[in-house]
Amino acid sequence: MHNLYTKFVRILGICKQFSNKFVDEKGNIPRRGPVPKFSELEVVALFLAAESESIGSENRLF
Repeated sequence: MHNLYTKFVRILGICKQFSNKFVDEKGNIPRRGPVPKFSELEVVALFLAAESESIGSENRLF
């Protein structure tokens, strides 16, 4: 499984299972202010997927 997107989707599903009572339906921690386009759960899942692919730097990821 060397596909970053596939790992991202699987890790995002796991993150949603364990954090369902802490986040809203969009995957963000409830707080005031504007709603970001990229949810907090998606950010966590992306960096976990990148680390599993041995991409340690955000510069190499993007």
